Amino acid sequence: MGGYTFIIARPEPRMKAHLFALLLAVSSSALAAPPKLALQLCAACHGRDGNGPPSAPRLAGQQADYIAQQLDWMRLGQREDGGAHKLVWDTLKSDADIQAIAHYFAAQSPAPHPAKPADPALLAAGRKLYTEGNLAVGAPPCFTCHGEQGEGGSAAPRLAGQHAGYLAERMKVSDQPQPPARMEMQEILKTLSPDDIKALLAYLATL
Repeated sequence: MGGYTFIIARPEPRMKAHLFALLLAVSSSALAAPPKLALQLCAACHGRDGNGPPSAPRLAGQQADYIAQQLDWMRLGQREDGGAHKLVWDTLKSDADIQAIAHYFAAQSPAPHPAKPADPALLAAGRKLYTEGNLAVGAPPCFTCHGEQGEGGSAAPRLAGQHAGYLAERMKVSDQPQPPARMEMQEILKTLSPDDIKALLAYLATL
């Protein structure tokens, strides 16, 4: 009775490397594909990759938990930002969609800011406030919530790489109703002088 001999060829090391690179590229492109709702709701103002113009905050590299929390507050009518909350309110119904949008933008890389010269004394004052605070007036160090490099955390936004104009706007004291976490920040801002804010903004521009 005749038999058959099967020869199983092993891929060459170079072929293995090519196959691995191809699989990695395919999986990376799939992960990088923005959710449909991110394009519908966010891209027009924040940019496809979250590095939009100064008229809207950067979402690229922002903490996923923080983005998700803001979207949820918008959906519940607890945060208003121009017309963004209306789009979210009308369109974003699913927790899964919120998580998909949040993790997509969190995975993007913030574009570098062009370096701007600043007064060394102003930078030093801003660095001291950020790293040490001013406990005499009740202002804690910023890094305790926002991270040593401004990377943020689950309850506090990333500040590094954020548009200076947006940061300046968010650091204004407001008497308007705010979510609880924002109200806590408002109390801290009330302890800071205009010169303190100016120094902090100068330092944050270096992160």
